[in-house]
Amino acid sequence: MTLPEGWPEGFNAPKIVVRLRKALYGLKQAPRLWHNNINACLHSLGFTQSAADPNLYLRSEGILILLYVDDISMSYPEATTKAAIEVKAKLSEKYKITNLGPASLCFGIEINRDDTGISLGQNTYIATILRRFGMKHTHGASTPMDPNVKLDLAEDWGEKELEQEDITDNRAVMGSLMYAALATRPDISGAVAALSRDNSRPFTSHMTAAKRVLQYLKSTADFRLHFNSDGIGIGISIGIGIGIDNRLVRYSDSDWADDSADRKSQGGHVFLANNGGAVSWQSRKQGLVAMSTLEAEFIACSEASRDAKSLLQLQKDIHGKDLPPLPIDCDNQGALALITTGIIKARTKHIDVSYHNS
Repeated sequence: MTLPEGWPEGFNAPKIVVRLRKALYGLKQAPRLWHNNINACLHSLGFTQSAADPNLYLRSEGILILLYVDDISMSYPEATTKAAIEVKAKLSEKYKITNLGPASLCFGIEINRDDTGISLGQNTYIATILRRFGMKHTHGASTPMDPNVKLDLAEDWGEKELEQEDITDNRAVMGSLMYAALATRPDISGAVAALSRDNSRPFTSHMTAAKRVLQYLKSTADFRLHFNSDGIGIGISIGIGIGIDNRLVRYSDSDWADDSADRKSQGGHVFLANNGGAVSWQSRKQGLVAMSTLEAEFIACSEASRDAKSLLQLQKDIHGKDLPPLPIDCDNQGALALITTGIIKARTKHIDVSYHNS
C-alpha cells in the first residue's frame, strides 16, 4: 500500500484511518483540552474566574471552587449549603466525581478545625521525609541553620572541604524541604533559599546544613499555621477567606551583602491574616547588588508590594469591593522615608526603575 505524501517513513498504513475525537491521558493536548472543558462547565454554572488566580472560581452566593488539575476544592458559607449541593449535583451529572466531604488532608497538608478556627500542618509529611533520608531517630535542632556557617565560601575551603556531594541526593533533600517551605513552613524558607543556590555543585557542608534543617523539622513537626475563626469561612474544604473588615499585616526584612560570592542581599516578607497565621511568604536573593542597608530594605519592601497587589486583588474578587492599602512594616527609617517621599537622591538614583514602580 502506497503511503500518502508526508506520512512518516516506516509507518504501516492501516486499511481504515480513524480520527481521534477524544483526548487521551498523557497526550500533550490533554491538559489544555481538560481545562477548556472544566472552565466552560464552571462558567455555565455561574462561576467567574478570579483575576488574581485563574484556577479560583467564584459565584455570587460566596461559593468558591479551587482547581488543581482534576481535583476540586470547594468552600462556601453555611447559609449557601443548598446552592453548593446543587453545584455538586450538576458537576456529578457531567463528570464522575467522588465527594470526600470536609477536607482533612490535601496534598500532604493536614487540615484541622475546632472552635477557635482552622490550622494547617505537615506532621505526617515531615515524618515521611525523615524516614526517607534516614533521619527518623536523629536529635532535633533549635534553628534551621547555624548562623556561623557560610555556605557560599565552600568552594574556597580547599582541603577543608571533604568531598563533593551527589547531586541527585542533594536535590532530593532540597526538593522535599522546598515543598514544606512553600506549603506550611515559612520558618524554613530562608534556609531552603540559601541552600538551593548550590544545587548544581553541592559539597558535604551543604548536605550537612540540609540535614540540620531536617533536624529542625523533627523538633518542630507539630508547628502549624493557625487562622482564627473570625473572618474565616469553613465549608466543604479549606476555605480561608479574610473578612472584609480584617486586614493583612505585612513584614519585610533583608540582610545586606551577606553572600560573599556576588554580594547580593537576601530579602523576604510575610503576610499575616488579621495578626494570625501566615497566608503568603517569600525568601529569595535580590537581583540587584544593594549599596547600603537602606537599598536592601527598600528592595525587600518593593518585592513584597508586588505580592500585596495580588493578595488585594484576591480579596477584591472574593468580597466584591476594594480594600484599604496594606501597611508596610519595615525596620529601616531610611527605606521608609524613601518609600514615603519617593525622592531620588544621588546615592539611590541607580536603583532599577522596577523597584520604584512596584
